[in-house]
Amino acid sequence: MRLLQDVYESSEITDFTKLMYALWQKLPQSICHTEPFLTLSYADDPLLAYGDEGQTRQLYENMLAYYG
Repeated sequence: MRLLQDVYESSEITDFTKLMYALWQKLPQSICHTEPFLTLSYADDPLLAYGDEGQTRQLYENMLAYYG
């Protein structure tokens, strides 16, 4: 998560959402449907559907803090 935090902090949110969804698609079935990794599959929904960047960021920040 620390490495993802660095990418999050240095990326535009739209670029980050694309990267994270692509990452989620590559995760093994044994973990992709468990938190915090499941967040990668839906965190961009508020941004894409409603333009709600704040909610998308909150979802990612909660995910990134999951082990912290």
